[in-house]
Amino acid sequence: MKILIVDDEPGLASGLAGWLTENGWPQPGVAASADEASAWAEQQGRVDVLVTDVVMQPTDGFTLRESLQARFPKMKAVFISGYDLSDYGSRMIGAKFLPKPVSGHDLDEAIRAFYEEPKAAPVVAQPVAAPVQPTPAVAQPASVVAQPAPVVAQAAPPVGAVAAAAASLGAKAPVAAQAAPVVAKVSATPTATPTATPTATPKPVAAAAAPVAATASAPKAVAAVPQAAAPVAGQPVVAKLSAAPKVAAAPQAKPAAAVAKAGALRPAASPSPAAAGPRPAAASAPIAQPADNSEVELAPDQYVGATVGNYQVEAKIGQGSRSGIYRAQQTNIGRPVRLYILDSQRASDQEEVKSFISDASVKANVSHPYIFAVYEAGQSQGSYFYSCEYVPCRSLSQIIQAGQFLDEMTAIQAMKVAAEVLAYFEKEKISHNLIGENSVLIGEKNKPRIANIATYHPDAVFDMKREMSELGRVFAAALPEQSQALGIRALAASLADGSREFPTWQALIDAVTALEPKVAPQDAYKLDAQERAAIRMVEEAKKRQRRNMLVSSAISLALLATVLGIVSFFIFRANTKGTDYSKMIEIPAGEFVYQDGQKMNLPTFYIDEYEVTIGQYAKFLEYLKAHPQDATKFDHPDQPKGKSHIPEKWADEDLPTGWMPGFYTRAKRWGKYHDAKLDVNSPVFGVDWYDAYAYAKWKGHRLPTEQEWEKAARGTQGFLYPWGGEPDNKKVNSGVDTNRDPAKGGEVDGWDGWSPVTAVKTDKSPFNVYGMGGNVSEWTATFDADPMLPSQKVPVIRGGNWRTPDYKLTRRVLKLSEIQNDEALGFRTVSDTPPAK
Repeated sequence: MKILIVDDEPGLASGLAGWLTENGWPQPGVAASADEASAWAEQQGRVDVLVTDVVMQPTDGFTLRESLQARFPKMKAVFISGYDLSDYGSRMIGAKFLPKPVSGHDLDEAIRAFYEEPKAAPVVAQPVAAPVQPTPAVAQPASVVAQPAPVVAQAAPPVGAVAAAAASLGAKAPVAAQAAPVVAKVSATPTATPTATPTATPKPVAAAAAPVAATASAPKAVAAVPQAAAPVAGQPVVAKLSAAPKVAAAPQAKPAAAVAKAGALRPAASPSPAAAGPRPAAASAPIAQPADNSEVELAPDQYVGATVGNYQVEAKIGQGSRSGIYRAQQTNIGRPVRLYILDSQRASDQEEVKSFISDASVKANVSHPYIFAVYEAGQSQGSYFYSCEYVPCRSLSQIIQAGQFLDEMTAIQAMKVAAEVLAYFEKEKISHNLIGENSVLIGEKNKPRIANIATYHPDAVFDMKREMSELGRVFAAALPEQSQALGIRALAASLADGSREFPTWQALIDAVTALEPKVAPQDAYKLDAQERAAIRMVEEAKKRQRRNMLVSSAISLALLATVLGIVSFFIFRANTKGTDYSKMIEIPAGEFVYQDGQKMNLPTFYIDEYEVTIGQYAKFLEYLKAHPQDATKFDHPDQPKGKSHIPEKWADEDLPTGWMPGFYTRAKRWGKYHDAKLDVNSPVFGVDWYDAYAYAKWKGHRLPTEQEWEKAARGTQGFLYPWGGEPDNKKVNSGVDTNRDPAKGGEVDGWDGWSPVTAVKTDKSPFNVYGMGGNVSEWTATFDADPMLPSQKVPVIRGGNWRTPDYKLTRRVLKLSEIQNDEALGFRTVSDTPPAK
């Protein structure tokens, strides 16, 4: 499926694309204009779903849709906008509409609705408010008119962050969620250009504080104004300056007049930014208007203008403790990235190289919407690097060095984001460095982001108190002296000097949040009667919709319970706990064929009959929770300090878009994950090598060597497949028929993802060991050189999986480090002694 997201708001399209990718959709294309969208469509040769903003310059979303639909008649469309589009109902027929702010969850539901709902007559939006006096249509000259600001600022959606430091295990889908590529701008002539101002100006609609998925085909108007002339197909939509939209929701609070905005010049007499002490008040000298928070370009070095691997380096934008930071283009897929290149004088030190790559691996496993997602790591002609998500921004250090400072509202949002990130690190037990001025980044529209400070070996040992103190110091240095005694700088200074402490990160987050109303102008939330009435109508409609949904859901659930009765209860109980698959198979001593014909001998060993299941791994986590004193007893000596054994995406998360159940909850309650069947008897996944090692040690077992794995899989005759020498796609759960389209997949082997470990009876080795050909690939205890980084050794991964069509038993993968994981990667254990009976 080809999904294209078009929006000229920086970061919005890539954020939504990242969320979709993380949640199982194919990687969408991203464009900031109709020109870029047309170029992407031309390159791909197909667009299945177009997601586009409506009010864009010079070509609006309606015109873009009509242009692309002429080439791709079956293309679906989702319009997103902060304006009331009810006057354009005729141009929205057959499309979905989502009001801004849009969450990834909203978009996910809208796209799925195209394939899950039966075809029905299109619904045209109708006004719900009484019409006012009609206004005659007035002809407008053909021109491109500036559009008004959106009604509600778009909240930064979650961005997928578990990018692999190496290529995918399979060919059908990415190893982990990855932000979508941004198609480079092209100078081609737009497909369609504006010809006239529309007869109706888009009007802002009230937006709820929390995103609500839109399910209707088109929005309903709120206090719509009838027009004398109907809109014409192909007519561009632009907002007229002569009809400024009225605000129908609380606008973003602006800083008080005495407080300078982000980027405003700091008085010349300001003391050193490193100190948290007093500085002149913001109003003590004339204040320049804030500059945009575009990134700072440093003096070019030997890498600027050069090609490093697949990356064309454009500019140096920062310098870390051991690596330069660059803006670059990833040429093979056409997206901008932040590229970190190990300093050349360190690249000759193998310990430095190992530490650098290990850090990249740790960072790649961080998944948080405010932290840059790491894409991949590698080396080219002696240069070691890793790439990550690119967002234009400046660090607090650069802002301070430029003689500028943060306004109070930006500082509040940035400190809250920083505290949320540090709380995430604490919860997930991710080793990291102290936050600093280079770690806090301010992007366009003053949106804060945090640099990925996860690390393999932290620079220092510190506790939460020290972290909070450092956080306070960082922000106190970036703020002017304020007249408000209880403002954000006062809080930052009290954290820095230790005069105020908080027991938890959440307590600090609550304290920062409580400051938000204090910096808003007194009239920030004044709405006229019409706007308040519009908001009330929207809220009442939502309440009615929720009541109707609850009533219908309750009736449906009651009927379902009556039909299923006691049977469903016992089925649910069985799926909740899982089955005990602890049986081990004896592999007798003797000769076997390894890889391409090499004869080897192994002593007797015992191997799990099935891959370790979700239910079995859950018991391991339950033990660790009940016996925290034993938590480190099973860890490998090289495991990063404080690393958790909770698999990636296992746990439930409280994201900005709402509660997101993890795959363990989904397996227990609903039996589905990423639109694929999943229950607790499916193989566990999302585990790194250290997790597999710890589980095996907890069981009194170990991980198999790759030779042991291969003998158990191929038998003594060296079968290429579990059943013999010829492939049979029906006998193994492989990626031959994997398809992320919810309506497709599994046509050949019956599975479009994970299968219970006992489901595919034909994937059985000569020794009666199951699942060696497919389902998930498996970690082994053997290490070998990474082909991309020959100086680095990584664990050998064996076997096929549900995502790759290659299920030969000779398949070896050398891609992931010990700290990485994958949705198509699990493990099984072995023992040198017979299992207890």
